[in-house]
Amino acid sequence: MKRILTIVCLLLCGLFSFAQVPDSLSGIRRSTKSYLIADYNPKDTAFLKEKCRQSGLDLGLSVLANRLSTDSKYVTPKPSEHILIQGELHLQLSIDDEQTEFAVYHSDLFDQPANINVLQIGEELITYRTTERTGNINLFYGCVRGAFGTKRSAHSKNETVYKLWDTPERTLLPDLELQEKMAQTEAKKLSKTDYPLLIFNDLISYSYNNLGDLAIGRFLDTIHKYNPDKLLQADLLTPTSWHYLSRVNENQLWNASMRTKIVETLTEKQDFYRKRQMPWMIGNFQINLADKNRKATTMEELEWFLSKAAAFDAGFGLDFSAETMRKHGFTDEMLLTINNWETLRFANAFSEEQKEAFKDPYGDWHIEKTDDSTYLLYPQHISRRYFCNFKEDSWQWNTPFTSAFALCITVEGKGSISDVYLETPNDTLRFPYTLKAGQCLIYDFDGTAFITDLNYNKIKKIETQGVALLNEGSSEVSFFCNVTTEEKKSPYVTVRFMTRGEATQLSTDN
Repeated sequence: MKRILTIVCLLLCGLFSFAQVPDSLSGIRRSTKSYLIADYNPKDTAFLKEKCRQSGLDLGLSVLANRLSTDSKYVTPKPSEHILIQGELHLQLSIDDEQTEFAVYHSDLFDQPANINVLQIGEELITYRTTERTGNINLFYGCVRGAFGTKRSAHSKNETVYKLWDTPERTLLPDLELQEKMAQTEAKKLSKTDYPLLIFNDLISYSYNNLGDLAIGRFLDTIHKYNPDKLLQADLLTPTSWHYLSRVNENQLWNASMRTKIVETLTEKQDFYRKRQMPWMIGNFQINLADKNRKATTMEELEWFLSKAAAFDAGFGLDFSAETMRKHGFTDEMLLTINNWETLRFANAFSEEQKEAFKDPYGDWHIEKTDDSTYLLYPQHISRRYFCNFKEDSWQWNTPFTSAFALCITVEGKGSISDVYLETPNDTLRFPYTLKAGQCLIYDFDGTAFITDLNYNKIKKIETQGVALLNEGSSEVSFFCNVTTEEKKSPYVTVRFMTRGEATQLSTDN
């Protein structure tokens, strides 16, 4: 609630700035072109630029130009007078230089969340683990005296205690004077790079001083003066930022688990930005590798997200690190798919009826390119994951289409399976191979099959026996395989199928 009120105050305090548009901003380009979020590692820049060329994306650099690390010269060994103060407190009793518990008179400052809990008394910084209110005082527990290399000191009763602004990155913030100095340094540095897009997340933090929204405007003006040809993007629209930004992306991170929750709010957001004549981005999509907590991102998950961007004619940020690109087996296919969807979006190739269909949170779609200007759009059904118990695996598979089906069989844990086959009402499909733990069997609609690792890197192509076909509606499917245990543990096996409906032809020549 407090964050919402802060944003409202920013909008109100900057209301009159619309009348003061600098002449240099008359040529600001508005854009909904999607982008790849660059790694901070400069050695990956050339690699990422090539991937952007393949996918038709801009390369965007995330910038935080107002962060003070706790080991910077402005923090240690003597704190600068230009560290941003959130507010003032007062010691209830004097303390020596060893105490790790002490009290201050209560303040509403404790209603505001903090990340590293930093206090300043004189030239000493102190962090605390927890605070507890008792009557009109707040007790601090688990204090670290002389934090970040500052000097411990004794302090007298009623001495002023400053509560400092901190951030989720575990950094501190500068005051307005230092922020403007840092902005100029960063702007000059950015002018020597060739990133076409500069991304400013947490834009609101630039307003945590006595100028509020005007400080945001001054910051963006400094960046723009040194980088007039670059696109500027932020996660917050305010009266002063409106004049400098090419578009807004609220930095919402999408993943497969958010199908229903996010789509419900998109129409309202789109209308908000359209009324303010500001291009709107749909958020960020993250592509992951497999680890103990999640599976690697699939092509189907990516195309589901791309269909939502097309539905709202909105660009997006792609969080696809250089490391993940190098290790994910579908990297080139994903980049080509992004290019296909974005090419059609910018060519206005999707009808209004198709865009409405894309808004269905449960709808899945697939695009294939047939020549330089022609594409096929398929409605797609993706099943839930079916878990194998190796005894009586008989399932009812439901699909809205009569179609060949694709498969993904995943083996995890310990052991292996072999001689896999599935019986459907139409035929038996057999894979006379061994799948070890940590491997997948990918069977595509055209009948090709591969064994891959859990990141979908191909290990070998395999031959199949039989035909994969399902009828519209419900079909009984049985799963069989031989199981080899390891260390007395059976493998953990899941099966997922996909079907497709009739294709619609799309063209960029409309």
